Amino acid sequence: MKRIIIFAVVLFVAVNFNAEAKRHHHGVGGYFYTELAPYGSWIEVDYGVVVWRPTIIRTHWTPYNVGRWIWTYDGWYWDSYEPFGHVTYHYGRWYYDDYYGWLWYPDYEWAPAWVEWRYDNNYIGWAPLHPYAVFSVSVGIYFTNTYYTPYSYWNYVNYANFCDPYVYNYYVEPGYKYRVHSGTKYRHEYTYRNGRVQNIGIDVNYISKRSGQEIRQRDLTRVRDSRDLNRDSFGDRDEIRTLDLKRDELVKNDLGRMEIKRENRKTSLELDKVQIGRREDVTTEKREDKSKDRNLEVRTNNQTRKDIKTGVDKIFEQKRTETKRNTDINENRKNDNIETRKRETGKVSNQNENVRNNNDFSTRNENQVKEQNRIKTNESVELNKKRQEQNTQVKLENNRVTNNDQVKRNEVKEQSRNDNQQNRNSETKVNTDRTMEKGNSRERSRR
Repeated sequence: MKRIIIFAVVLFVAVNFNAEAKRHHHGVGGYFYTELAPYGSWIEVDYGVVVWRPTIIRTHWTPYNVGRWIWTYDGWYWDSYEPFGHVTYHYGRWYYDDYYGWLWYPDYEWAPAWVEWRYDNNYIGWAPLHPYAVFSVSVGIYFTNTYYTPYSYWNYVNYANFCDPYVYNYYVEPGYKYRVHSGTKYRHEYTYRNGRVQNIGIDVNYISKRSGQEIRQRDLTRVRDSRDLNRDSFGDRDEIRTLDLKRDELVKNDLGRMEIKRENRKTSLELDKVQIGRREDVTTEKREDKSKDRNLEVRTNNQTRKDIKTGVDKIFEQKRTETKRNTDINENRKNDNIETRKRETGKVSNQNENVRNNNDFSTRNENQVKEQNRIKTNESVELNKKRQEQNTQVKLENNRVTNNDQVKRNEVKEQSRNDNQQNRNSETKVNTDRTMEKGNSRERSRR
């Protein structure tokens, strides 16, 4: 049985491996893949949904963090000092996933910056727009799903430092950010002019008034190759070059085939509500070829799965036949052993009956002995009671006799005392009489 299971698992893995080998990602990577691969990794978080994850090790890092704001003809432009900023801050959206961290979701529409704004009288802040934010020529930005950007994803500075080339040195500390965030108002304003998206954001005149600085407008130099970007003079350059590729150019530069790391854990982003990044092919022929390739892949996979299912069914049928034969053999063996078990059971029953009889006899003897012992115990108790009563009566009689003897002795003593007293009185009287006689005799002599 274990061999069958292992064989089935191996066949299933082989089919899926074959399907994965034939499934590659088109369009979404392309030019973006080449530009961003050195600075992060491309991962597939769902079927056909490929995102880029930067290799960032700094704590409290957020998109639109290291760079500066420049006022241009197209509105507020984020001039990034990071090597991947020429792509990720002018195309696509950013999203923070609880498992993967910050992810960049590709899109083909260029803008000076894809951010949302908050402000009050003292501070101005920005945060990356999430993938639920869709740009429309007629209405600007609208949202396909309710999503509230946490305050920790925002960068806040006072107006005086907003246009500083090193604005990142003046961000509000994380511990104070919530207090600032709770007092600000939300705003975003994107328009479309001359075939380009414009990020108006907070009015430039209002920022100039609050900061007390004159903000001059600069022009952007659009280039078609990232090698033409002036990346060596961050912070103090007057000429601003930006990578601006149209959709057709991005498709033309598509690599066609590339390997993407497929993750088993899906992103927390609700992908069914994300509309950006869904590119259409340039020609109907490409769409038809793509559909044919997909259909051929599906048919091949289905046929392979059918073959595997047929093979597995045959294996399981053989296993069922073998199991039935083993069952019959076991049943015969079971019938042969029934009589033996019955005889053995009868012997055991007789032995048990004898044991029970012996136990009953022993129990009766024990009960008789116990009853005799109980009777003897009761007789001993009665005898002891009688002896105690006799002893009590003897003691009472002895006490009575003793008391009578004592009374008699007391009477004898009393009589003796009375007799002695009488004798003493008689002697005293005799002595008195003698004394008086002597006196009378002397008196008579004198006369």
